[in-house]
Amino acid sequence: MPYEIEATAATTATPAEVFRHLAVPEAWGAWGKFPTPAKQAREGDTATYGVGAVKAIWPAAEQTVAYEPDTHFAYIALKGLPLRRYRSDVHLDQRGTGTFIRWRSQFEPLVPGTGPLLRVGLKWMVEAFTRWLPAHAEHCPPDCPARRAGDL
Repeated sequence: MPYEIEATAATTATPAEVFRHLAVPEAWGAWGKFPTPAKQAREGDTATYGVGAVKAIWPAAEQTVAYEPDTHFAYIALKGLPLRRYRSDVHLDQRGTGTFIRWRSQFEPLVPGTGPLLRVGLKWMVEAFTRWLPAHAEHCPPDCPARRAGDL
């Protein structure tokens, strides 16, 4: 049985600014508060950060599966999580000069019976992401990897 999680947030950052922070793997380390740096392990099939790109955030590896600049970014877990078929879709909608963020995740537990507990932990994580990402994007420092990445 798949579990679903959804969290939303609004930000004064533009969809382009938010998307850059999702697409650039190293930017996840700037806003995501991970204990180890995030890095790009593989470039995308047709764009550096596009579909097929793999980011590593120890112990996990995630692959970009949807890359629609400024509107939709999605990734799946390849390894490192006690889950099967984990997928997150982040939709960005322009609202005035800012952005509405809808982050939706689905997964199946790897170990039967652990779904409810995993859902609580992942819900906390996704809700944290929808707080941390906009807070960082609104006050993104000049040395942020999202700013240094160049063209997406």
